[in-house]
Amino acid sequence: METTPMNKQVVAEGNDRSNTAARSISSDEVDPSTSETTATREEENDKPKEQSMDGISTNGASSTDDDLGNDEESSEDSDSSVEDMATEDCTDRLAKAVSHKEEGNTFFKSGDLEKAGRSYRRGAAALKGLNENNTGDDQVRSLLLSLQTNLSMVCLKQGKHAMSRDVASKALDVDARNVKALYRRAVANRKMGDFDKARTDLKNALMWDPNNTAVKRELVSIKKEVDAEKKRQRDAYKSVFSKSSSSLYDDKEEEKKQKELKKKEKEKAEKEALKKRKMRWEDECVSRMSKSEPAITYEDWDKAEKKKEKESKEAAEKEKKKAKQAQEERRRIERLKQVEDKEDDADDSDEEVLKQMNGSLRGYKKTSDGRTTSYFHNELTNEAKALIGDIAPKRLGEASSDVKVVPAASSRLGESAWNQAGTWEERDTTEWCTETLKTRLKESMAVSGPCIALVKEVKDVNGEASFAVASGKKKYIFDYSTKLKFEVMNSEAEDDNIIAGGSIILHDVSSTVEEGNYDVEISWKKRPPSGDKYCDIISFVQDDFASAVRTSVDNFVRDFNGHYS
Repeated sequence: METTPMNKQVVAEGNDRSNTAARSISSDEVDPSTSETTATREEENDKPKEQSMDGISTNGASSTDDDLGNDEESSEDSDSSVEDMATEDCTDRLAKAVSHKEEGNTFFKSGDLEKAGRSYRRGAAALKGLNENNTGDDQVRSLLLSLQTNLSMVCLKQGKHAMSRDVASKALDVDARNVKALYRRAVANRKMGDFDKARTDLKNALMWDPNNTAVKRELVSIKKEVDAEKKRQRDAYKSVFSKSSSSLYDDKEEEKKQKELKKKEKEKAEKEALKKRKMRWEDECVSRMSKSEPAITYEDWDKAEKKKEKESKEAAEKEKKKAKQAQEERRRIERLKQVEDKEDDADDSDEEVLKQMNGSLRGYKKTSDGRTTSYFHNELTNEAKALIGDIAPKRLGEASSDVKVVPAASSRLGESAWNQAGTWEERDTTEWCTETLKTRLKESMAVSGPCIALVKEVKDVNGEASFAVASGKKKYIFDYSTKLKFEVMNSEAEDDNIIAGGSIILHDVSSTVEEGNYDVEISWKKRPPSGDKYCDIISFVQDDFASAVRTSVDNFVRDFNGHYS
């Protein structure tokens, strides 16, 4: 592909702009003495655009005039023009971002934070699309980092701590090891009170730059703020507890003062009463002396006076009680009188109503004994009563002399006189079965060598039993639960022959359980000694003695069936 003089000029201008952008990216802040004004830079940036566009137009016209029939040369010229335009667009956006950054630095130095933040945002917006998914070249990434960290600083100065944190996080998305971005985000987190996140960012920054004094100072500031917050909380707790404790102390002191005051008043009253009492004793002595009677000691006089006071007090209480009883009796009599008056009034009204009903309503009549009854009531005459005879109910088994009793063909136990057919009858046998079961359980015993296990006490027998006859078939129904206390003794021991003991619980002694399959639950109160030389007591109780208890239950069942056979 041929390169025209105009294309050479465009490429030269693009290279000059790239070099200028690279030099400007190297620092965050620009020296005002060496920087150009924004307006001058924009004018210079416009000139290459015009030249480039002119060059492309001229180049296109020239190629058309030289050879209209050569398609291959025309295609090559078109591709070259597109590449030049893309290179020029990227370079131009970099130049604009650099310009906005320098402009923002100028505003920042003059203290105009609002305009500085706006310039940094415009610079970052100019680079939009050049670093998608963090795939831009080093110049783009470096410039984008510088713009975002500067914008984060501006937001901190403006008090927009959340925005400063978010902008610094975007910078860290470009370079996670950027110390300045970590520092900015840590300061923003500290301002918002999130000391843990701030401390984490500062530690990461020190990992990449151990000698950074600003990061170290920020760590010290965080520690001071955390300590100050803890001290403030401690002081607040102390003030609360001191107030509550002082309040409790004041209450106790006040209560103590009140008790002492009451005690003094009581002592004063007792002294006054004693003084008056002695004056009365002195008057009594003077009265006795005037009557030529012997004087009396204060102790004897005081004893007699207390006796009199007690008797008078008891008499007063009796009078009071008697008056109260009399008052209650009067009230009771009055209430009874009121009730009687109401009943009399009700009886009078009822009689009047009946009279009115008898006179006005049909279907009622009076019997021979004066009772009012319905018209359909049939009153028997004496002749009718004699014909019918005694129709009063009588107990079964009792018969009049003129009634012939036919004896049953067979008398079976468990069938009453009214159930000779044997259809259904049930009898409660709980009392007999309970006593029989207790007796049988007390007989439970097992022996193995010198070891003897037996029932000491049948503690609880709960349940019920009954005997039923249905269609001539007998049914023995019972359902019990019981608890036994047992002991295991050594017959060869001389002193303490009880070597173990505990309790057995039978939860389900029921007619629904098959013979010998009753559950036995064993618990130990006194466990057997380990390594007994005579027998294995635990297996002896669980096997032999438990089997003896089940046999006792089976004996009870046989007794039950035999008694009601």
